[in-house]
Amino acid sequence: MYNAGLRVYMLDNYNWIDYIVLSVYLSSYVLRILVQQRIKIADRYYNGTARAREALLQHDVPLYENIRDEIFLDSEEPSYSYFMKACTSPEYELML
Repeated sequence: MYNAGLRVYMLDNYNWIDYIVLSVYLSSYVLRILVQQRIKIADRYYNGTARAREALLQHDVPLYENIRDEIFLDSEEPSYSYFMKACTSPEYELML
């Protein structure tokens, strides 16, 4: 780029592909951070993780299902319940 100049650098297709791949890579990390923050906000709103953990440790399946339904079927704050659905883990189902 220093010898040939910016114009020659921009005409090479490999450089465009490299730029696009790096942009997608960087944007995936930014999106991951943003989603993780939204999940934390939703978890603080419902206190769902702590409540579900207690129910699972006590092997109280009906209590766990009530907590899950309370969170997932919340029509007042659908944006919070959406992110709680997004962070469900198959580990919880295995513990039941």
